[in-house]
Amino acid sequence: MEDIRSILLFLHIAGGSFSLITGFYNIINRKGSKVHRKNGLIYVFGMFLATLSGIILAFIGDNQFLFLIGVFSFYLAFSGYRTVISKDLQNVGVLDFLVAILTAIFSIYMVYAGFEFSNGKIMSINPVSLIFGCISLVYSAGDLLLFFGKRKAQKHHWLFNHIIRMMASYISAVTAFLVVNITFLPALVIWLGPSVVGSFIISMFIRKYKQKMTVNG
Repeated sequence: MEDIRSILLFLHIAGGSFSLITGFYNIINRKGSKVHRKNGLIYVFGMFLATLSGIILAFIGDNQFLFLIGVFSFYLAFSGYRTVISKDLQNVGVLDFLVAILTAIFSIYMVYAGFEFSNGKIMSINPVSLIFGCISLVYSAGDLLLFFGKRKAQKHHWLFNHIIRMMASYISAVTAFLVVNITFLPALVIWLGPSVVGSFIISMFIRKYKQKMTVNG
């Protein structure tokens, strides 16, 4: 069992490292190029590797944090990458439906796991599980409504979806890295720091592309 755990941990670290490196490269370099697209694919693969190994490790070691952050981060990366490919929703495939459905199921479990019950009463709340579960459910359920034609896609939705989701995925990956490896900073800084910085960068990119669209009509 210890050998299996070591292999899974290696895969988890390797996948996460690939994602952190390629994600950072894509943030600071030119968007839309062939290198950007290839790096994006490597990023998603790295996230998948880290997520799959992390989920198995979570069940083996009863580490709920790995489970939560894994599902959340991967779906953001996967859907952020796929939204560029299926811009007009004509290229949405079985895999998109399947991943969204599985994520929605996991998300409902996360929300449920956020409450500790005793004799039918809520005794305590796990805010991390509850928050991650709710956000993940909003994204996955929202995508399913879009796929089934129950929700209308806004103009240029694919571009803003891509920016927000890929960046949010990277933020969660950085947060996971800091939570596991950094001990000398206050917990509040570790948990909220990447989100504060990342939100500023996301808003900067959104504003930049909206201005471009306004200029180009």
